[in-house]
This record gives sequence, C-alpha cells and structure tokens, in this order.
Amino acid sequence: MITRFLIGFLALGLLSCGGSKSDRVPASKVESYDQLSTLIESGAYQFNPEILYPQETQDVANAANALLGYFANDGAYVTVKPGYFLKIENDSAIAKLPYIGEMTRGNSYGKIDNTGIEFNSLIKDYIVRVNKRAEIVIKFETKGLLESYDVILKLFPNHTSDLMINSSNRSMVRYQGKIVSVTD
Repeated sequence: MITRFLIGFLALGLLSCGGSKSDRVPASKVESYDQLSTLIESGAYQFNPEILYPQETQDVANAANALLGYFANDGAYVTVKPGYFLKIENDSAIAKLPYIGEMTRGNSYGKIDNTGIEFNSLIKDYIVRVNKRAEIVIKFETKGLLESYDVILKLFPNHTSDLMINSSNRSMVRYQGKIVSVTD
C-alpha cells in the first residue's frame, strides 16, 4: 500500500538524517512511535475524542453564556462523553462527533435532527507525513450528506492526538483524544 511505503520512507528519512534514530526521537518514545506507525500502516484505526475546543467567536460565546451559563470565553473547552469517534478503515472514514460552533449555512434545510459532525464516506487525497517533531500528521478530505470536510489528525508518540475539522458549512473545531486500534 502506498501509505505504508510513504510512512516507512518518511520515518526512515526523518529518523536517519543527521544522526542516529535516538538523536531524533528520545529513546523512551521510539517503541511507542513504532507501535503508532504500525497502527497507522494497518489502515484501521480510531480517534476517540475526550475534549472539544470550539472556535470561539462572539456569537458562540454569547450563546454559550446565555444558554449554558458558561463564562470561560478564552481557551474554553468541553469534555466529550464516550461514544463519539472518527474511524478510518482503509479508504473510508466514519465519524460521529459532537459540534459546538457557528454554522455558516443551514445544513439541513429547516430539519435539524443532528447538529453534530457525521459522515460515512470514501477518503480523498489521503496524505501521511512525519513532521520535524516526530509527530505523524494525516490529512484527507471527505464528504457528509450536505457538506464537505477537510480533516487533519496529528498523532503524538504517546498515542494522544489532535483532530481538526474544517467544514464547508461550519466554523473549525478541534478535538483532543486518543488513537486506538479499531479492534480495541
């Protein structure tokens, strides 16, 4: 699979350039990093969000203050209950994620049964790279029923992750959570 080759090639290049593997990635993180790379190469993994960071606009702050009695307007976050996820299986992405933020266009034409982010579709333009800090960055595009999504998933050697989703109809949202095998 091209993804395996790309991850292996990038990891090899990043970890071997200019010194030994231990010079690039601390020794305590090498084994964890290798496990994470193997998980991504398998093409079957899942992100489980624990914290949601909505993009704090004035309208979101006003609504949160009025409706939720919530006054933490800088750096505000919301703890996510279990049951939400982003699952990658080969060439498909399945997501059920909560959403707090502004919708720039009505996405349900008057029928809003679910305001979360949900999709079950094919992945387009899937890119995996390793950045200078030995973090694995995965980017892809996908579509929901009435909107498209740009997804960026940043994976850290300790299996924590950041997920950022930009939508054609909503403001950006960021989640923090854990990356696990689909079989877990």
